[in-house]
Amino acid sequence: MTERQEAILMFVIESYINTVEPIGSSFLSENSDFDVSGATIRNELRALEEMGYLTHPHTSAGRIPTELGYKYYVEHLDLGEEITKDTHNLFDTSLVVSQEPKEKIKAFAKFSAEFAGNAVIVSFGKNSLYYTGISNLFSQPEFQNYAYTLNVSSVFDECESRIPEVYEQIAKNEIKVFIGSENPFGGECSSIVTRFGNEHLFILLGPMRMRYKNNIKLISKIHDLMH
Repeated sequence: MTERQEAILMFVIESYINTVEPIGSSFLSENSDFDVSGATIRNELRALEEMGYLTHPHTSAGRIPTELGYKYYVEHLDLGEEITKDTHNLFDTSLVVSQEPKEKIKAFAKFSAEFAGNAVIVSFGKNSLYYTGISNLFSQPEFQNYAYTLNVSSVFDECESRIPEVYEQIAKNEIKVFIGSENPFGGECSSIVTRFGNEHLFILLGPMRMRYKNNIKLISKIHDLMH
């Protein structure tokens, strides 16, 4: 992949995450700084599709990311600065809720679910799960599709049985992103997971079209606060 193709791919994915609309060459010409012709952009989009990073919905002239595209995006993501001062202040407010460790983590989970607009699952060990933000998750545009919603709903029924396997895949102090087919909590979604304590997990679950940059920084902050 050339540098220009990578820049176009990253721009397309970020634009799709923000707009939930397929991204075409005209959008790139009008909203980006790529100093090339529309024909060149169309050729690059076609090349990225042939490489498997983008796909072409039947009803649109634009492209959307594939699972492979999202994986490339996350692997090459520049996280930039840490979360903002305002967000730090909101975390401080969450800390005030309770000094009891389990309640504090629940407060972090509620805050994270609202901040990210996704669901959060916390495993405190065997037979002890906490969920929050499920309505946030199901309010995402992807869930207008009934079959999609049904598939993701089943994740919550089967979640407890998947926790031990996930725990084994994550090293201590690691934050791991699972995308699509590699996601233990449903192939239609992505999850960002970190470990804490003994056999405990903090899981942010959202559609593959999630705001990875913000969410990875969010979970990183949660991880730091829980250690």
